[in-house]
Amino acid sequence: MGLKKWFGAVTSTVLALSLMLAGCGGQAVTGGNEGNAPTNTESGTSAPKETVTLKAYFPGDKPVGFDNVLQAVNDKLKADNVGAALNINFLPWSDYGNTVSVKMSAGEDFDMYLDAPWLSMNQMIASNSLLELDAKVAERPELKASIPDEMWNYNKFDGKIMGIPLGTTQGPVYGVIIRKDLREKYGLPELKTLEDLEKFLYMVKENEKDIRPFVINGIKADKLPFILSESANLALDEVLEIGVSMFAYSTKDKKVIGQWASPMIADGYERVTKYYKDGLISKNIAQEQNAETLFKQGKFAATYYAADGVEGLKYSDMLKDGSDKLEVFVPNGDKAKPYTAFQQWNFLCIPASSKHSDLALDVVNWLSIKENHDLMEYGIQGKDWEPLGDKSYKVLSNYSFPGFVLTWRPKLNRTPDTMMPDDKKWFDFSADPANFTLSPTSGFSFNAEKVKTEYAKITPLHDSLFLPLSQGLLPAGEGKAKLEEKMAGLGGQKVIDEIQAQIDAVTSGK
Repeated sequence: MGLKKWFGAVTSTVLALSLMLAGCGGQAVTGGNEGNAPTNTESGTSAPKETVTLKAYFPGDKPVGFDNVLQAVNDKLKADNVGAALNINFLPWSDYGNTVSVKMSAGEDFDMYLDAPWLSMNQMIASNSLLELDAKVAERPELKASIPDEMWNYNKFDGKIMGIPLGTTQGPVYGVIIRKDLREKYGLPELKTLEDLEKFLYMVKENEKDIRPFVINGIKADKLPFILSESANLALDEVLEIGVSMFAYSTKDKKVIGQWASPMIADGYERVTKYYKDGLISKNIAQEQNAETLFKQGKFAATYYAADGVEGLKYSDMLKDGSDKLEVFVPNGDKAKPYTAFQQWNFLCIPASSKHSDLALDVVNWLSIKENHDLMEYGIQGKDWEPLGDKSYKVLSNYSFPGFVLTWRPKLNRTPDTMMPDDKKWFDFSADPANFTLSPTSGFSFNAEKVKTEYAKITPLHDSLFLPLSQGLLPAGEGKAKLEEKMAGLGGQKVIDEIQAQIDAVTSGK
């Protein structure tokens, strides 16, 4: 599920949203291309179609080598007589949300773009600015088949498909990447439990002068209580994440609660407090933004892991020497069956004003055929990549397309040959819907419109109190008490009541 590819993570999307809202709303394009719009030629026995250029807007920087790949895509669209060419424009993340909203409001003619509930999707739906896609998806078998039924069924808005759900994984699986060579140096067995992880971290602290135990970027530290809880990766009696930052849903009493108040991860908060106090967690955690680099430089023995196909690949360079000095520890990995709502964080949307919506969906369907998907996602075969069977590939260049904006299809995904075996194991696990337990809140997507004033007031508590509590800077008891007090004073209960009402509306028919 994740960033930029993911962002499987609520805090990352909150950060992206805050950056976008801070933007000036300018409309400068950092990269755009349609290649050379192909001229019509005969394709098989079909009469050549008139070529229509479709315009798309996506966030981020234009990938290295994208011009050549897009030209190849447009050439193949021509050869396949689809009748379309793509003009893809990349906008800066800092301006993306505002810029697209302005373009939509101004009635600019474009045909597809990335949106999400953490961006402006709910508002766009409410203003009838997005095209309903149920019938169009049903008419396009390749698109329908390339995405699991669970993703289609549980990523609807008021029962309708309002965007193509883009993701590679079906639920969250969290863990830790550790230095296997250090574990073996001290004669420790393979990590199976949190107790094993704790022994490893204390062993490093006590015996290594130049290597510290654990590092994580501060913005991702809200995941620490999940990782460090005995309930990690298990579906017990409580859903810990519902896609609303700082809040959770208890299946035990069917109530919305603050994550900090969840009895299921109370032990996780206590461990975070202890580990920070004892120096196992980087003292610079609140400001830390370079965890990946520090771990790759050998300055830490463990770091954050998520089975999203992104986190693990960050460290593949460390294995270029042919060693296997890294391994992944997933708490309760041998019995993992996490709850999931099959919720995805990114959607390819078609503006209701598009004059070429059917053709846009034809192209999306065309991109759901493996050879076409692979061309856009991985680049030109023989130049950017080489296939290794049907499920893997060898990387040949620096081309890296942000599949989360257009091409992510769980049933077509390939993994690079640089992916470490442990990472591939858990990524494959997280891509299979059968490995998860269906959350009773599946189908819920929070719309804060009715409580937008109160929601805006409590949102800053995420950075000022919730993150410090999750990082260990605020001791568990003190941090929880402060959150309760501040939430109450800023109208947090009204937000909780609205989340509760929306969840009850979803669960009442189950």
